[in-house]
Amino acid sequence: MKIIWYGHSCFWIETKGVKFLIDPYPEVDDDRIGEVDYILITHEHVDHYGKVELLSRLRDATVIGPKQVYMMAISDGVTKAREIQEGETIEVENGVKITAYYMEHPSSQYPLGYLIEGDKRLFHTGDTYSTPHLQRLRGKVDILLVPISGRSTANEREAAQIVEDIRPKIVIPMHYGTYGEGSPEKLREELRKRRVWVMVREPVLYEELEL
Repeated sequence: MKIIWYGHSCFWIETKGVKFLIDPYPEVDDDRIGEVDYILITHEHVDHYGKVELLSRLRDATVIGPKQVYMMAISDGVTKAREIQEGETIEVENGVKITAYYMEHPSSQYPLGYLIEGDKRLFHTGDTYSTPHLQRLRGKVDILLVPISGRSTANEREAAQIVEDIRPKIVIPMHYGTYGEGSPEKLREELRKRRVWVMVREPVLYEELEL
């Protein structure tokens, strides 16, 4: 699985030849983004939906998101869009599956997180606070993308609780550095306090990780 961070909560992911882009925010450097088959949007807020119209057209990509996102995309002239609901699994290509999970983000109408199952199992939480229902993902996630800024979403302490509940193999912090602050090192400290031993990979803008 290949992963590139484009800042905030925006990631490009390739698994089994299928290319995803998640949550392209308004200021994302779209010139650096290569081929995309599917654009996954976790919820309707502009810092996650921002460049959907442009990138879906330029990359001829299918937009997938909850009802509010689907309706926004259609209204914006996106011709390839699909709605997904909590608990729904979509099989795309080459046996790759996407499953939607409801997240705890009260300011959104219908926030989702996505489990992408390909050669690895990656979960992107979108915006969420810590919530006990995330424990249902325990044992299902290899790579966890989790917010740490504390700006309308989990901070480092809450992110550590999310990690403890899910128990992934690798954690990549997100939702910091663009619109708010956050410290991957503080996340590591919080995990050490809980005696949760997991690899925390601090993302570097535009650097490709192969995991």
